[in-house]
Amino acid sequence: CGFLSLGRLCLHRGFLSLGFLCRTNMPDYHHLLPPCWKETVVRWLKEDIPSFDYGGFVVGERQVEAKLLGKTVGVLCGKPFLNAIFESLECTVEWHADEGVNFEKGTHLATVTGAARNVLMGERTALEVMVRSTSIATHARKFLLLAQEHKWQGRIAGTRKTAPGLRLLDKYSMIVGGVDTHRMDLSSMIMLKDNHIAIAGSITRAVKEAKSV
Repeated sequence: CGFLSLGRLCLHRGFLSLGFLCRTNMPDYHHLLPPCWKETVVRWLKEDIPSFDYGGFVVGERQVEAKLLGKTVGVLCGKPFLNAIFESLECTVEWHADEGVNFEKGTHLATVTGAARNVLMGERTALEVMVRSTSIATHARKFLLLAQEHKWQGRIAGTRKTAPGLRLLDKYSMIVGGVDTHRMDLSSMIMLKDNHIAIAGSITRAVKEAKSV
């Protein structure tokens, strides 16, 4: 299941890859990311590979290529994160589609090249991140187009209810999908909900306290 798959590995001997999407002038979304964002990628890899990699020992350093394929239609999202994952493992990534474009089932989106053990080391982390990011962007775009179709004048926005440790990825994916990120965290704007009002005693008192700081 999911939006993407990393295709069968091939030995690096005249491997041919074809892109099926025309390049468009898409925004450079990765310029939005903060200076420290790659620390998140390091944490992901440390979580998945805390000690020995026995499978990597088996396959060794043979040069291979792997294809990133679309398993269904979607909006491509998460390229900077996949790049960072494989770059940290001394692999190279060649993209055949731009961030934010629609892709069809079976589309060859990218080619990853590197030592077999390194490609496999990053495979699962990269796929999980790309599937999550692409899924969010795809659903965001779907709701955006639906709103436009019905000429709805409101703003579609995400929430602060993101998975711990994945907020940057989730919010980035919303932007690529075309919707508003709304609050990034508790420090972004003031939002007083039922629990705040109940504890404060009234909406008036809650607002007054919020304005005092």
